[in-house]
Amino acid sequence: MDEPNLIQRARAGDEDAYGVLVHQYQDRVYRTAVRMVGDDDAYDVTQEVFIKAWRELKRFRGESALSTWLHRMTINLSLNLIRGRKREQNRREQYGPGVSTPPPAPDSSLLDEERTRMVWEAIDSLPERQRTAIIMYRFEELTAPRIAEVMDLSIGAVESLLHRAKLTLLEIFQAQGMKPKRGRTQED
Repeated sequence: MDEPNLIQRARAGDEDAYGVLVHQYQDRVYRTAVRMVGDDDAYDVTQEVFIKAWRELKRFRGESALSTWLHRMTINLSLNLIRGRKREQNRREQYGPGVSTPPPAPDSSLLDEERTRMVWEAIDSLPERQRTAIIMYRFEELTAPRIAEVMDLSIGAVESLLHRAKLTLLEIFQAQGMKPKRGRTQED
């Protein structure tokens, strides 16, 4: 059955049709959530996306693809969670002792984990819109036009966000003595 028909049936309350849609998109939503909030919270965000989508499906106008609508919802819910974490971290810093991370042992797998942690810390330090754009570009492999659609921005604005994010990350990596690995080329 085609997607528009599934959406129409799900809007009418057909849980089986909605289940087919969930099955189609759950991996993509989960991957995006993992990249935005990490493994620990990705399952909860994914669940929340599909619960919210079920409740709001009647309001889905079909002006964009369902995948875009779900992507936008995933990003918004992920950003809400991140903002909540930052508020909680600020409260802890203000009212309680900080939490420190023990230094990694000199094991090669731990060094890889440390590098990965440093990369994600650098990405997390970006302004919200730059972080969102770079995650969708580098990890979800979305094009600038598709990111523009998800973020409800112009293509030029997305390209500018990506450019600034790449420059900032390069500066952070150079300051840490890291050489960034090349992913997608600058031309794409």
